Parts: sequence; structure tokens; C-alpha cells
Amino acid sequence: MGNSLAKLVCASALAIVLLLTALAVSAAGEIAQVGNLQVSFNGGIAPIKLPRSEAVPVTVQTAGKIKTTDRSTPPKLERILLSINSKGVIQTKGLPTCSLAKLESISAAGAKKACAGALIGHGNVTSRVSLPGQGAFASNGGLLAFNGKIHGGPAILAQVASGAPLPLTYVIVFEVKKTKGTFGTELIGTLPPIASEYGYISAFNLTLGRTYTYKGEKLSYASASCPAPKGFPGATFPFAKAAYEFAGGLAVRSTLVRECKVRGG
Repeated sequence: MGNSLAKLVCASALAIVLLLTALAVSAAGEIAQVGNLQVSFNGGIAPIKLPRSEAVPVTVQTAGKIKTTDRSTPPKLERILLSINSKGVIQTKGLPTCSLAKLESISAAGAKKACAGALIGHGNVTSRVSLPGQGAFASNGGLLAFNGKIHGGPAILAQVASGAPLPLTYVIVFEVKKTKGTFGTELIGTLPPIASEYGYISAFNLTLGRTYTYKGEKLSYASASCPAPKGFPGATFPFAKAAYEFAGGLAVRSTLVRECKVRGG
């Protein structure tokens, strides 16, 4: 009896150590590689303490980096596909929209003012740029995400605006699709050619979240619950997956595992 109990305690301790190790690794992000092309994917939700079954307002953050192991120029990034776990819900009931045409024709300050009611997130895009006579340098562009529509369906319109020495403004269109299974929402982002005209995108981050009131009802753009089994204080779950699609048909994929804790039992 004593030996059996000791073995059980040791096995449980080992399982906890392995779980904590896995969480520590996933917290740093996932890295995937195809040939010399290496991409990373990171992100999470806040807060991490959530009700077991009721969806409450959250913010969703995703980030990625792109590089090559031999420092050569990566192929042109054409699409970013982000899939969010089905326990996270995106809804736009009563939320104003901003148009693609408007965002393509005004500055970031103008967009923030003209489409304030449709603002749902923010972020940053870093590009590695090469200009004649200037060599290579990093160009950072602020990102503002707005609620919009494309082809009659919901979309996230991410306006990116960089400053000197290469001032550019462009819009990444993310179509929002509902899917079945583990991942209930897919964001399909198409990058315009100008995003890679002077170099390549090396990193990005995007945070989505917005609470608002519509007809007296308090709503949230992003909501989530914690998918922990009854009796468990928390759970690890596949939070999101990403696919980076490059010119020439090359695709690199990664899945991110995260932890949530049950709030209120």
C-alpha cells in the first residue's frame, strides 16, 4: 500500500512538472520552420480567469515573427490566417462599420477620428526595408483595427501607417469566417502588394477587444469562457492556430496552447 501510494505521488508530481514545462514553453510562443524559413506565433487572452460556461468580455492578442536562418530575404508574405478557439466569440451586433475605401484614403489620425465608433483594436507591423543608398533598416507602422464588411460579410480592416523615412499607409483586410470544430472563428488576412514592395514584413502584433452599449445592452466585440471540465480549477486548450502563406505556395503553420482558470467555481 505504501509503495503504491509513493508511486502515485511520484507519478502525479512528474505529471505536474511536465505540465508546467509545457506551459512555460507555450508561454514563450510556438516556432515552426520549413527549410530556412522560420516563423513564430504568440498570443493569449486577458483576463485568464473566466467563468466555466458563461462568455464574458476579453481582449485577444496575437503576434508573429518571420525570419530566415541564413539571413536571406524571406519570400513575399501574401496571407495570414488566424483561427480562434470556439470558446472565444466575436460578435458585431450594433457596432458601427468603417469602409475600406475610407481607410485607404485618409491618415491614421483621420481614420481614428472618422471611424472612432468602429475601432476594435490596435497593433504594430514591423518591416525590414531596403532603399537605394540607405541600406536595410526596420520600419515600424502603427496598426488600427476597425469593424468593417467585405463582400457583404464581416471583416476586420487593419490600417497600417508607417513614418519617415518610408511613410506608407495600407490596409490589411481580414475576412471573419465562422467555422465548426475546435476553432470557431477564422480571420483570413490578405496583404496588399504595397506591404512588401520595399522589403518584407518581419513581425506583427494585433490586439482585439472592445466593449460598447447598443440599445441599452452592454456588449463586447470579443468574449470567452474557460473550457475546464467540471471540478477542475482550470484548463489548457488550443487557444489559436496560425498559417502564414507566402509567394510560391509555401505555407508555415503553428498552433498555440494556452491556459485559463475558472472564475467563481
